[in-house]
Parts: sequence; C-alpha cells; structure tokens
Amino acid sequence: MAGRRGDGRRGERNSESDQTLTKEDDAIARLIRFNCPTKSTMFEGHEVQYFAGSKAIDTLYYSKYGQKAAAGESKFPTRYSAFKFLETLMDKGLFFRARKLVQKRKVTGDKTEKGDVKKSPKPTKRSGDSDASKDDKESEKEKQEDDKKKQKKVKLVEHTDQYFADSNDVYIWVFDPTPFYKKAIGLLIVIGTIVGCLFPLWPHWLRLGVYYLSIVGIGAFGVLIGVAVARTILFAVIWFVTLGKHKLWVLPNLTEDCGFFESFQPFYSYEYCPGKGEVKNTKKTDKKNKDKKDASETEDEKNNDSREEEDENSDENEENKEGKPDTSEENNVTGSDDEAVHQRRKASKGQEEDYVMVDN
Repeated sequence: MAGRRGDGRRGERNSESDQTLTKEDDAIARLIRFNCPTKSTMFEGHEVQYFAGSKAIDTLYYSKYGQKAAAGESKFPTRYSAFKFLETLMDKGLFFRARKLVQKRKVTGDKTEKGDVKKSPKPTKRSGDSDASKDDKESEKEKQEDDKKKQKKVKLVEHTDQYFADSNDVYIWVFDPTPFYKKAIGLLIVIGTIVGCLFPLWPHWLRLGVYYLSIVGIGAFGVLIGVAVARTILFAVIWFVTLGKHKLWVLPNLTEDCGFFESFQPFYSYEYCPGKGEVKNTKKTDKKNKDKKDASETEDEKNNDSREEEDENSDENEENKEGKPDTSEENNVTGSDDEAVHQRRKASKGQEEDYVMVDN
C-alpha cells in the first residue's frame, strides 16, 4: 500500500484492479464510486475525490445489492458483509486510506480605537433606523458570502497504516472509470466531425440551412463583442469626465466567469466614489445634523417635561379647590339671617311702642 505514491504507479494499480474485478464487482464498485457522497481537494498537486468509510458502507448496504434487493437475493444482507466487500476493494487498490489535516484559522482580536466607548442603543425610533437596519442586513449577507468563500482548507496526507474501518476515516479514490455520458459525448463528437467532413455530399436544403444558422451565430457573437467594447468605452468616458467619481458598468457580468443567463444579470451596476474633500464635508455635515437632531430632541423633551409639570400643578389646584368648603356662600347665608332677625326685632319694638301699659 505504501507504493501508491506517484501518478504512474497509481495508474498501474488502477489498470490491474480493472483486470482482476469481475463484471459484477465492477458494477458494484461503480455504484459506490458514483453514489457515495464525496468531496474534492488537492493531493500531491492533483484534484482527487475522498470519502468517509462509514458513508461508503451505508451506500452499499442500502443499495439494490443490499436492503433494496428482493427477499433472499441480497448480496449484502448485513452491514458486516458490505464492510468485508469494501475491504477487498481496498486490497485491490481502488482506494487508499489518508489522513485529513485542517488548516487552523488565525484568531484576530477586535481592534478598537482610543476613546471608543460602547453605547447602549436608544429605545427611541428615528427616521434613520430603517436605513441602518437595511445596511445591517446587507452587511450580514456580505459576511455570509465571505464565509462561504472562506471555507476550511483540507489537506490530505497518505496514512502509514492502510486498513479499512467503519468510521469517519478518510479514503481517496484511485478507481475513476469513465462514466457513460462522457462516452456518449465523445461518440457524438466523432460522428459530428465525420459528418462535417462530408459537407459536399449534403443535400442543398441542408447546406442552405446550415449556412443561415452559421450567419445567425456569427452575428450574435459579433453583437456580444460590440456590446462588450461599447460598455468599456462608455465606462471610460464617464470615468474620465467625472474624474473617477462615477463608475457605471452596463452588463457587468458579461465578461465574467459565470453561466450564460447570469452574464446578463444585472443589467447595470453603478458606484459613486467621492473625493477626500467631499468625504470630510459629508462627515462634518453629518455631525452637524446629528447635533441639531440631538438639540431638537432635548428641547422637545424639556418642553414635554414643562407641560407635564404644568398639567400636574393644574390638577393639584383643582383637587384643592374641590376639597375646601365654599365659605363665601356660608357667610352670605349667615349675613342674610342676621339682617332678618334685626328687622324682626325692630318690628317688635315698634309694636311695643304703639301699645301703652294700662293698670286694671
């Protein structure tokens, strides 16, 4: 097993294994090779496919040769039988055991400037909160995309102990047969070249149709080249006139390495790059606007507080008025009563004066 290093030696082992495998074993090996979940990485300067031993056993055990087979026709009725078959495949050189090394991530501390103090967010909502939330969502999406791009780099090294185990140990495929669809594509290419060489023997209607199709294809290709040149000229003119402040790209993905439909999306991309002086002015204006907003908010809070105090004082005065008895009405009532008594006394005295005392 230690002699697997080197591409030539590996190719020899692959050819030897193909000769020793029977048709049924070859079919089972192909089923595992193309159905077992694998991952790709670089090994000794070449891209290889590797898999876990337990997943290969699961693929074989739950296949049409195992649990999905008819009753009594299963070639691998137990998990141990699938394990032994994969062990024989490893002995024949279809794959070998490797050791996985994961690159450690560099832990970088958060850099904070002097004087920066973490402030608790205010509960009050402002007009700029919606814009800030949108910016936060966009930044989170960008971070997720960066995390997807910066995946863990895996390095594989051939293991010194070569054996197969039902575990998460990593195994690299040496068995790489040509799938059927690649053979079909190669056959179609050969047939197409032969048919193209027989062009003078084609019927007139077929040659005329191919001629028009070729004109349409050349025209579409010319249109794409013209659009690519025109968008570059437009970008250069706008960039030169605005001194690099405005960057406008029409069909920015047209020349990028992407799919056919993705190369026409989005239709345009625009970017504004302010100068140094404008950046400073914008920062100053932002500070002024923030100060004005803070001052207006403090004034509003003061006005609200003073209004609340006035309302509270007015409520207290009304309560005091309701609690005290109205003495003015009582005084008026008592005064009127005194006057009536005085008038009665005068009347009684007048009546006494009208009458004279007579001795019987």
